[in-house]
Amino acid sequence: MYENNGYQPPYNFSTDPNGQYGQYQNQSPRPPKKKKTSTGLIVGVIAAAIVFGGASGFGGSYLASRMDYDIPAVNDGRTDPDAPKTPNTPDNNDAPDISTEAPATTPEYVRPEVEVTDDLSSLANMANINTTRTYSYEDLFDRVNESVVVVNNYIENNGYTNSNTDYVKQGTGSGIIFTTDGYIITNYHVVSGADKVSVIISDKYSDEEEIETEVIGSDSATDLAVLKISREQPFTAAPLGNSDSLKIGQDVAAIGNPAGLNKSLTRGIISGLNRYANEEGGYELSSIQTDAAINPGNSGGGLFDMYGNVIGVVNSKLVANDSSIENLGFAITINEAKPVISDLINFGYVTGRPALGITTLQLNQYTAQIYGFSTVGLLVTDINQDAPVAHSGLQIGDIITNVNGVEVSSVTEVQNITKGMSAGDKITVTVSRSSSDSNGYFGSITRSRVIDIEVILTESK
Repeated sequence: MYENNGYQPPYNFSTDPNGQYGQYQNQSPRPPKKKKTSTGLIVGVIAAAIVFGGASGFGGSYLASRMDYDIPAVNDGRTDPDAPKTPNTPDNNDAPDISTEAPATTPEYVRPEVEVTDDLSSLANMANINTTRTYSYEDLFDRVNESVVVVNNYIENNGYTNSNTDYVKQGTGSGIIFTTDGYIITNYHVVSGADKVSVIISDKYSDEEEIETEVIGSDSATDLAVLKISREQPFTAAPLGNSDSLKIGQDVAAIGNPAGLNKSLTRGIISGLNRYANEEGGYELSSIQTDAAINPGNSGGGLFDMYGNVIGVVNSKLVANDSSIENLGFAITINEAKPVISDLINFGYVTGRPALGITTLQLNQYTAQIYGFSTVGLLVTDINQDAPVAHSGLQIGDIITNVNGVEVSSVTEVQNITKGMSAGDKITVTVSRSSSDSNGYFGSITRSRVIDIEVILTESK
């Protein structure tokens, strides 16, 4: 839970690529624009983000789809993979970065023969945790900087520019190599929506070499993704540490690629532990709060202890439009991330997470009126025929108003109710169902009735 020190505004989780930040081009940073005056305080959490559009970076690609839009078409909280992709519109007239190469052929990924355990101890080619020697910031950077990479997110160039190139660079974030054979951890929002993902490696074997990567798996609920790259030479792996032993006040360093400035290190301390994105179903994993400078482009980079171990994956910061909030950055705790990483490597998704198996449209008072409904809730627009819900009696056109007796009007509220449940568990959904009755000379009359339906949860994939 965030301490708001007396502030009472809602936390607006903005992840709109066309929102607070734009693309950072390969040129000298522009002078900052003059601040506009504002009559009210706007507070929000933005992803420490993938660099987008024209000036700096975009903030927080996951939570907007759950929190900011009034009319989200959602599939149990997941982004629709078939939704049309459009590149960010910059605040200036600069053309977007263009990939000048055709997509390389990515070697087919072969999942490990031995299943990776939740603590990753069975995963080969990981670096050993350092618990004996502490480093200065200079030595820390020398030891781990080769494991921090740039992650580029491309979409197909479907006429967005006049160029004949195949791909447009949609944005840039950071990632951490954690095995010598090329596994990388980054944020879901860094690779979300990409048609092609590449990383830029700078180490003793390569000088800013761009390598196309495979997205092994990604998970919007935890804002984590695992990538895989390959080459003949081994990569420099950062050791994944133990975030359970952290203490408030201890020194840390964040290393990433803010605003296109590759391998930037900022220093600070741990300011808080067990923080969460918000109280109403943000990221599922707890975060480390730090006062180390976190900026657009840092997303997916590492928060390191002074032993050179990764203790967190940087993903967000708290901001205010009047600059009254500073130095509130967050990183996903690595111990909670490890089981997610394990599932993504083993299966490509997080196992055991329950879902209804439906696609819904959120209806608030405004959108319900637009679509001609009198009921607020979740409009069922599609039902997965391979899930148990297909045999429950739930129908397309039903409006879900309650789950297990609790009133709901958003996917987040449903997820809060089902959190801790498993696939195979049963819930009761209350729906409003409309039907038309013939009324002779006066035509038909539409009536609504309330129905309770038992639904068996399926596994979210």
